[in-house]
Amino acid sequence: MASKVHKVRYYNPKPQPINCISYNKTNKQIAVARGDASIEIWDLKHAPYLIKFIPGVDKGSVEALGWVKDRLLSTGLGGALIEWNLDTLTLKTTVLLTGYAAWCLDVNSDNTLVAIGTEQGYVNLFSVEHDQIIYKKLFDKQEGRILCCKFNKEGNILVTGSINTIRVWNAETGHAITRMCVLRKKKQIIVWCLAILSDNTVVSGDSQGKLIFWDSKIGDQIESYSTHKADVLSIAVSDDEKSIFCSGVDPVIMNFIKVNKSTEKQTEAHWVKNVQRNIHEHDVRGLVVDGDKLISVGVDGYLTFSSYPPKWVMRLPPMIPGPRSSISRRKKLLLLRYSNHLEVWKLGSYATNNDGNVLITNVITTQDVTCTENKAIEEDSTIDVINRTNAENTHKQSLKLTEKPVKLASIQTKGKKQLRCCELSPSGEIVVYATATDVRMLKLETDEDQSNISLSKVSISGIPKAGCDRVAFTEDSSILVAHCEGILHVLQVDPEAGATPVQVISLDKYLKSKSILHLHVSPKSPTGVTYLVVADTQSNVAVWTQSNKKFEFHVSLPTYHCVPSALTVDALRENLIIAYVDQKLVEYELRERRFSPWPGGALPAGWGSRRAAARALLPHPARHALVCQDDTSLWVLENTNKEPFEPAAKRKSMSESKNIAFKIIPIKYLADFHWLDKDEAVTIEILPESIVAQLPPIAATKRHG
Repeated sequence: MASKVHKVRYYNPKPQPINCISYNKTNKQIAVARGDASIEIWDLKHAPYLIKFIPGVDKGSVEALGWVKDRLLSTGLGGALIEWNLDTLTLKTTVLLTGYAAWCLDVNSDNTLVAIGTEQGYVNLFSVEHDQIIYKKLFDKQEGRILCCKFNKEGNILVTGSINTIRVWNAETGHAITRMCVLRKKKQIIVWCLAILSDNTVVSGDSQGKLIFWDSKIGDQIESYSTHKADVLSIAVSDDEKSIFCSGVDPVIMNFIKVNKSTEKQTEAHWVKNVQRNIHEHDVRGLVVDGDKLISVGVDGYLTFSSYPPKWVMRLPPMIPGPRSSISRRKKLLLLRYSNHLEVWKLGSYATNNDGNVLITNVITTQDVTCTENKAIEEDSTIDVINRTNAENTHKQSLKLTEKPVKLASIQTKGKKQLRCCELSPSGEIVVYATATDVRMLKLETDEDQSNISLSKVSISGIPKAGCDRVAFTEDSSILVAHCEGILHVLQVDPEAGATPVQVISLDKYLKSKSILHLHVSPKSPTGVTYLVVADTQSNVAVWTQSNKKFEFHVSLPTYHCVPSALTVDALRENLIIAYVDQKLVEYELRERRFSPWPGGALPAGWGSRRAAARALLPHPARHALVCQDDTSLWVLENTNKEPFEPAAKRKSMSESKNIAFKIIPIKYLADFHWLDKDEAVTIEILPESIVAQLPPIAATKRHG
C-alpha cells in the first residue's frame, strides 16, 4: 500500500565549517571542532558514528585539539588550555596560557607533554601525566605568532612554524637549535602546517602553495614542490611514512609517495607525486590518515572519507546531532531543532473526494541520478544495491493540498546558547529543551485555524540545570524522562501546574558510562506496559517497565563489542530491535527476556556492505516490517519469517534465504523520518544544494593549464 509522505524541505540549518581534527589511534576515535566552537567525537571502529557532542559557546573558539590517551584537550583564541570531561561532556580543567590567543597544539608520542603555540610567539609546555595538567616551561620568545607545531617521535624535538620561519627546538631546554627561513624575494610567507618524519626530516606547507622537505639538523632545504595554486593548510603522513597527503585553500588533495633511487654508489629516497583527488570545493583545513582511508575536513563542514586504491569516497553532511526533530501525530505539529533556536510547524493537509480518497494532481516518472554542478568533483561511492535502486524508474504522485505548511512559532534559547536536546510532547501542548546551563518547558496554545498562537513558560523542578542531554515523553504526555549525568529524572507533567519529580533512577548499577547514546520511551503495549530503554557509549543497554507512574528495572542486554547506532521498541509485539555500527541487527523479546531468531542470517546481501550506520529504526505501523534510516536512504525490511527457528547448521545460506524482503528509498540527505499514521509519514530532508547555498564563495583556482 502506498504511503502519503510530507516532504519537509524547509529545514535548512546553517552548515558549520570544521576548524580542526585530531585522531586517537588507540581507540580509533576522531574529535572535530566546528566554527561555532562545538566539538564532536566520532567512533571509527566500524561505520563512522557520532557518539559524543559538546555544544559550543557564543563567541567561543577552538583552533586545535589533541588526545592524551583517552583525554581530550583543546585550545583557541580565548588563550587557555582546556581539558574536557568526556563522561559528563563538560569542562574539566582550564589553564591560562602565556601569549594570549593560541593557534596550535601537539602532544608527544608518550602522552606526557603538550605544547601550545601562541599569538605573541611563546611556546607553552605542560606535563599531562597522572591525569593532571602541570606547567613545565616557556620556550624562548620568538617574533610573530606561532601557527603550527609538531613533536618528533622521540618527543625531544619540537618544530614550530610561523611567518617566514621554521624553528627546531630542544624540548628539554626550550632553546631553538635550528632556524630555517622560507622568505622568498622579500615576500612574506606563512608556514601553515608541519609534519616531522622519524629521520627528523621536516615537511612544511605554506602560503605559496609549496610542500617543502627540510633537513632539520643543518636547516637546509632537501626538496620543494609547487603542489597547489593557493595556501597549503594541512599535511598528513601515513603510519609507514611512505605516503604524504596535503591540501588547503586550493582543495585538491595531493598525494606523494616515497621511492628509492639507486645509483652505483648509494641509494637515495625521493618523494614523487602519485595521485590527486578532487573531492572538496572549499578549503581543506585538516587531514588524518586512518589505515587505508584518508579523512578530510574543512570549510564545507563535511566529514569526508576516501581511499585510493580502491577509489572510494563517502561524505557525512554537516547536520545538527540528533534528535533533530519531534512530532505530535495528534495535532500534526513538527518541532525542528537548530543550533540555538527551535521552530514549530503545522504540517500541510491534502484534499480528499467524497469517498475519502486523496486527490492526485499529477504523476511524475523520475530517474534518480545523482549529479554535481562541478563535474570535476568526485561523487559519493554507493553500494551496488543502491545503484540499482537509483537506476530504476519510480512513479511519484503529487497530492492536491488544501493547506500549506505553516510556521507557528520560533523559540530562541536564552543567551543564544546552543541546544543539547529538545522534545515536543505527543499531545502537542508542551515543548521542552535544554542547553548546557538551563532546562525550559513551554506550553504551546493554538486555536483551530492557528491564527492565535501563544507560548507560556511552565515551571519545571527536580532536574539539575546543567547536564541534561536527553529527554523523552510517554505516549500520553503525562510523564517526562530526562537524563542528567548518569541519572534518570522522572517527572509528572501538567500543562497548567508544571513538571514535578516522581522518581530518580541512578544508572550506575546498569550502565558503565554517564554519557548515553539513546533514551527511548515506547508506546503502551497491548498488555498495558510502557518500556524505557537506555543505551550508553560503552554498548550497555538496560530496560525498565512502567507500573503506575514509576519505572521498575526489567532487564540488561548482553554487552556487544560495538555501540548501538539505533534502537526502538515494537510495542505491538513487545520486542526491542537494535542496530549496531557494524551493521548487526538483533531483535530481543522483552516479555520472554531472550533474543528472537529474526533476522538471523536472512538480511539482504547489500545490508552488510553498507558503510553508513543506521540512524533510526521505526516499526511499520501497518504491517510486520521495520524501517531503517541513515543519512542517504530508507530501508524497509519485511519480517515474514513464519518458519520455526533452526540450528545454524540447518539454516539456509544468505543467498538462498527468503525470510526478508526489502525496499530501498534513496533520499539525500535524510535528517529524520516519522510516522503520522498507518499510511502517512514525514521525511525531513536537507538538499545538498541547500548546504552549498549557505557556504562561502569558492576560491577561484584553475584546475588545468
